Amino acid sequence: MISLFKSSRFHNLVRWGLGIHGIIHIVEFVLNLYEGAWMSAIFTLLAGLLMISGAMIDASHHSESSCKNKT
Repeated sequence: MISLFKSSRFHNLVRWGLGIHGIIHIVEFVLNLYEGAWMSAIFTLLAGLLMISGAMIDASHHSESSCKNKT
């Protein structure tokens, strides 16, 4: 089970999942603005940006150059 969490395939799945989930939140943000739900729009935007940031941080954390620095 622990080897699953260390596999690059699992990290790619999580990274893409976070990115797609973030994009869905951004679309939801636009729909909330259209409906006039300002408070929901703000929280949805924050959630979307957090998801996309998590995907980007994970990508940079596992980049090839950061792996070379550790060896």
